Amino acid sequence: MAELLRTYKTSQGDSTDLICDMPMDNVPESTISGQTISERILSVYTRLKEFLPHMKTVMEQQKDFNPPTNPVAEGLDMMITHVRHTALRVNCLLQILQPNIPIPEPAERPTGIPPAQNIFQQKAYGCIVLSRLQELLSKAVQEQKSLRGEMCRKRTKNAF
Repeated sequence: MAELLRTYKTSQGDSTDLICDMPMDNVPESTISGQTISERILSVYTRLKEFLPHMKTVMEQQKDFNPPTNPVAEGLDMMITHVRHTALRVNCLLQILQPNIPIPEPAERPTGIPPAQNIFQQKAYGCIVLSRLQELLSKAVQEQKSLRGEMCRKRTKNAF
């Protein structure tokens, strides 16, 4: 993910670092919420699903800027596949942890994106989506490590 973000920033030209830090309300946050393990895993799942349509929008914008075989579009395509597969694995984990609780699905398309954006807004939007996704994936890895640690502690306690 870090490599994709670097490639994106490089391809967008000067001052990309500044636009990546702009506030933007219509992009999902990278926060993970919840008190219990199940709630936090559900939060990761929901965030991953929320990012998918935004990533598809960034992909469409990139194809408008450059040929479809450019490195950013190829990286986005691989990242969309990775996020989709990760969301499926998290969904499976949720079904194991909470077999009788339905898993809510977020909207298929981004809800707050204005239909027309100028090129600067599109570059900012893409950079913010990728930056926040990178933060989310990093936090999700930390959650996974924490979950693994908790599960191992429970097994160790039960073994004695």
